[in-house]
Formats: sequence, C-alpha cells, structure tokens
Amino acid sequence: MAEIRSLDELQTPDSTTLVFTPHGLGSKMPAEKSAEYLQLLIAGCVLDPDVAQNTRREFARLQRLFAYGVLEYDIFTVVDDRALLVMEQALRERFVQWCAGTITFEDANGSEPAAVEDVHTYDDVLAAVKRLSRRRRRASPRWQLKVGSTLIDFNGMFAGLRTWAREAGLLRGQRTRGIEHALTHLRNAVAHPVGYQRTTPVATARTLHDLAEFINQLWGCPTPGGRLYPAPVERDIVVMAWNDEGNIHMAQADALRDDTGAEGFVYLLIRSVFRPEGGLQDAHWAAFDTRFETTQFPTDYLWGPGSRSDALAWLKEQQPTGDTVDYIDRVFLLREHDGQLYPPMRPDVAAGLLPEEQSGTWHSVRADFPEHAFAHVRELNSTPRTHARTGDCICPAHHLSSGTHEEVMRTAEAVVGTMTPRRPPAVQTPDTFLWPHRF
Repeated sequence: MAEIRSLDELQTPDSTTLVFTPHGLGSKMPAEKSAEYLQLLIAGCVLDPDVAQNTRREFARLQRLFAYGVLEYDIFTVVDDRALLVMEQALRERFVQWCAGTITFEDANGSEPAAVEDVHTYDDVLAAVKRLSRRRRRASPRWQLKVGSTLIDFNGMFAGLRTWAREAGLLRGQRTRGIEHALTHLRNAVAHPVGYQRTTPVATARTLHDLAEFINQLWGCPTPGGRLYPAPVERDIVVMAWNDEGNIHMAQADALRDDTGAEGFVYLLIRSVFRPEGGLQDAHWAAFDTRFETTQFPTDYLWGPGSRSDALAWLKEQQPTGDTVDYIDRVFLLREHDGQLYPPMRPDVAAGLLPEEQSGTWHSVRADFPEHAFAHVRELNSTPRTHARTGDCICPAHHLSSGTHEEVMRTAEAVVGTMTPRRPPAVQTPDTFLWPHRF
C-alpha cells in the first residue's frame, strides 16, 4: 500500500531542493527564500500575446508546478519531461493556424492530382494523413505536404512538424537546428521511457526558458538575448585604436572626446556590437577586416584609419547612429585557391571583387557565425563523407552551392535578393591570430 502522508508532511520543504542556492550547491536555504529563488529562476519566461491559448495555459501550468518543487524535488523532473511534450503541442497548434482551414498534399511521383484536405483541428490533420497513407498502399503516389513552393515528407509526428516549421520559416538559426534535432530525441525518450532519472531545478529552469523561446519563435517573436532564437542585436558607433607596439583597444566612440594624451595610436570607426556593461560584446572584435567577415557579429566600416582629431571631425560632421542587425542565417561566400581557404565574405563584397580575385573554387554557405561557415568548408576537404555538400549539414551550416565565382554569386542572389556590388577600402586591424590568411 502506498504511503499516506499528512498535510503537514506534504507541506514540509524538500531538503534536497533547499541546497540549490543562487551561488550553487551549499548549505540549506530557508524555505521561504528557496521558494522565492525558484520563482525568480523562471520569472523571465514570458510568452508573446499572440501565442495560442491552449499552449499558453500549458506553459502557465508548468511555471506554477515548478515553484512547488520546494516541497517535492521530483516535481522538477516531471516539469522537465512535460515541457518537451508541450513543444509538440505548440507545434500542433501553430500548424493548425498556419493551415488556415486547408492543407495540400502533392504526389511526388506525379501519378495523381493534388489532394486538398479541410482541417480545423490537429485531429483532422492526422486523419487526413492516415487517409492518404491508405491510398498510398493501393497505388503508387508518394504524398508530400506542400509548404510554399516546396514539398516535404510529413507524417504528423514531432519530427515532421519540426521539418514543417523549418520549411515554413517559423524556426530559424543553423546552430539551433542541431539543438532541435536533439530535442526530438529527448522528447521521444520521455514519451517512451526506459529508465529512472532525476533533473535538477537549474536544468529544468533552462528547459522552461528554452521552451518559452521555442514557442515565441513559432509565433514570430524572437527573444532578446536568447540562447536559441535571439532577437536582432543592437550596434553602436565604436572606435578601435592600435599602435606599433601591439596594443589594441575598443570603446564607445564618445571615448574619443576624452583627451588621454595617448601617442602613436591609429583610430578606426565602425558600427559594432559593443555593450560590455550588458554582457554583450563581439568575441572577435580585434580581428576586424573590411573585406572579410572575421568578427562574430556583422560589423560595418565607417571611417579610417587616421588620427584622433580627424576621427572626431568625421564624427561631428556625419553624426552616425547605431542600429539593430539580425545575425542569424546569414549567407557567406568562401574562396579556395591554390590550396588555401580564405575567410568568409559578404555576398555584396564578393560581388565587388576584381576578376583576378575571383579565381578558384567558391562556396556559398548559410550559417549564424562566420567561423561555422569556415569550419564547414574546411571539413568538406578533410572529412568529405561526413559533411554535406548540399543542404543541411551535421554541423551548424547549410551548404548552398559550390563552383565558380559567377555560379556561387547566382546562388547567393537567389537567397538574399538583388545586391549592389561593394568594394570597401582594404582596412584590417593588426590582429591575425584567428584569420591569418587573406587576399
């Protein structure tokens, strides 16, 4: 017979939970402080108002249950497991909204006309998939879901929904694509458990944050500072300065107005992500190059290099302002020539190259960061059977094409649209540790 506990026992804080503190594992916190700490851990998990009502209710329930982990440590595991299932619920609700009443399946073999199905709930979707599956056994059609101008395999399950969301442009980011794949396996493990496990409150809190990002992105709302689906980042006007002794500095452009008496420095003005007080700074800022994408986030050249007085004069005359920029799913072009792979370039800069700079084999790659695009192309040569030369790769990159400069430019233009060739002045900082080879 199961143990029957009194109300007082049910209300007794779990001693295991109490040792999780804001400073890591330690001495037990008072129960009141632990309850407050748990709620603060997920206080930033807020869903966009446009999210479907049932998904919002499920998420709110998980948030409420999480706080009760102060009384029962195993609640964290229950919440963590349930969160993975709510991902599928969110996908289903968003799919029904996207359908707007009908879905279209086409025969990839071309033996039958398109099948248009009326759907108002996800049960209708599953029923339509089942009907077409029975028709497939009697004949030879290969039914695929039409998403825009593309056809995809779709069986209505979690993996199929994830593929649909990607193709429909609701989920984005090449790094996150691999994370989504891992979440599919985790969801399947929850749906078909084979063992016993326990999850910590910290891990469960991160799962809830990831779930909030996932749901918000499905409804077109990226997360500022997000781990999975970050919103565009803010860029400011930034000054870089270096001297012949190897010293290099970066600061907000306003720092130019402070007469520090520094001698022998050369100054450069750029538009860059630089907010160290908020924890956001380009990790590769010191490798800036006007022609190559050598920084972590998109960085734009403005003026220089030159003296401090000339930089101040340019700022006063031009009065440039900051902006926001999306760095997810960028298109990079990379050149291979004479056994050397060069850093990625923006398509419009590659379009402005002189004829003698266009020789060699070129690659167009979609990635979130330039180092991911570079590593992908590098690995194509060293482990060609592992990395894909077409489409999604196992690494955080999507290979668009390879070929001549002209062929790759056509591919890039088909993705990013018509572009104006640009040839910026050849300016780079002295730092060449990360990207030593350039042309």
